[in-house]
Amino acid sequence: MITLFIDTSTSFLNIAIFKNDILIEKKSIHSIEHSKYIMSEIEKIFKKNNILPTDVKKIMVTIGPGSFTGIRIGVTIAKIYAWACKINIIPISTLKAFALSSNNKAYYLPLIDARRGYVYASLFDENYNEILKEQYIKIDDLKEKILKFENINYISDEEITGVKTELINLNPENIFNYYKNKSGISPHRIIPNYLKKTEAEEKIGDIYD
Repeated sequence: MITLFIDTSTSFLNIAIFKNDILIEKKSIHSIEHSKYIMSEIEKIFKKNNILPTDVKKIMVTIGPGSFTGIRIGVTIAKIYAWACKINIIPISTLKAFALSSNNKAYYLPLIDARRGYVYASLFDENYNEILKEQYIKIDDLKEKILKFENINYISDEEITGVKTELINLNPENIFNYYKNKSGISPHRIIPNYLKKTEAEEKIGDIYD
């Protein structure tokens, strides 16, 4: 069975293909224009490995939090692809994908820079169970919330002001192995996880408040 993994939720475009539980190809590109590269990169991987679009029987996609535009790109492509091929999607939290890409500490604290002193964050134990719910939060407030926990590994794919992080690249194999037995859900049920309003929505809200 062929599984396609897509992540466009941060500044890195990540694509991977698995065949019968084995990773056969992966690609990671640092980009600010994921829409410019994603389809051509998927096509290249398919051609290189003699895979037809209809050979894909399951799609895994990160649904956020992260870049609003990036999330929309990945989720939209996954939904259209899955709908056209009548297959399911396995939605994956970007923060949990970060945690699954590291194995160094008792607690995993994945972070995504949300700018202006804020981050998207969550806390997971050594078995990747969620201890602190995903949230949009100030760095200083987050530090207060996690004071009682020890041996925490801060994880991100970029430097974040105010914390020392382990810089990681997503590990598609770890993520796939964690989710591979999930049956997935209908593409119609996939909802992006932005965690906060867009700047435009916030400005509109300010006008009417």
